[in-house]
Amino acid sequence: MLSWLAAVPVDRIDEWLRIGARASVYLIGAGISTFVFGKFFNRIGHISAELIRQRGGIADVELEKQANTITGIARRFVFSAIWILALVLALKEIGLDVGPILAGAGVAGLAVGFAAQSVLKDWINGFFILADGRIRMGDIVKIGDVSGVVEHIALRTIVLRSYDGNVHVISNGTIQNFTNMTLGFSYATFDVAVDYDEDPELLMDLFREIGSELRADPAFAQDIIEDIEVSGVDRFTEQGVVVKARIKTKPSRQWSVGREFNRRLRDACAARGITIATAQRAVQIFEKGFKYDSNSAKPVGRA
Repeated sequence: MLSWLAAVPVDRIDEWLRIGARASVYLIGAGISTFVFGKFFNRIGHISAELIRQRGGIADVELEKQANTITGIARRFVFSAIWILALVLALKEIGLDVGPILAGAGVAGLAVGFAAQSVLKDWINGFFILADGRIRMGDIVKIGDVSGVVEHIALRTIVLRSYDGNVHVISNGTIQNFTNMTLGFSYATFDVAVDYDEDPELLMDLFREIGSELRADPAFAQDIIEDIEVSGVDRFTEQGVVVKARIKTKPSRQWSVGREFNRRLRDACAARGITIATAQRAVQIFEKGFKYDSNSAKPVGRA
């Protein structure tokens, strides 16, 4: 190896070093550019959060989600463009003819574009989803029959992780509608049925009492935005009289608040003798070969 290098003319080695230095300049410049743009996008994220805050009604965690989603997509796009440009210029300095490469890439991109119309549909739909700002990283959403936390969002796909740990990858082009359960604020809702013999006003008073206790509890006070809202008697079912209520909470905190409310409600109802209604069925068993009274369902003789 050393003997081969010693046989190479000095001016040739100098030329290689100059070419390598010029090519390295582009790569080093790309590294510096990504660092600078990284700082820039961090600053843009803070500015975006401040502009969104001025609209009012959005918590700090929501601002962080929305700003991180927007700047994350822009950061990936700009960084990719910088490094592609730097590599093309570096290859040109080395002596490679990048014209045919760029032309071939353009033709190949056009052919792929015609062949992959579904991908283009994913990108276009993903762009409008991102621009609308109704789905952000960290949100809990339901798309079709799938629900979970948004772990990753891009122009082509959205990645959800469900409660059981499964990861669901959904193409943006297939999204017709979705439900965001943690946008701005959430509600813990309650539909509790009591027996028809019970006074529903007792249950409504109990709702208000437990709601006040929860909001005064330091473990849950920071998650609850407003006092409990008791709507009253909502409907009549075979179980009993259904009383409806809800508690406004911070995003994604409705489940923990709701579970604690249900636990306290069950204990309070048991302590005060309020019967929470359950579905009941009457089952009659008839023995073959006997006649039965239609009113009492008692056997009156053999058939």
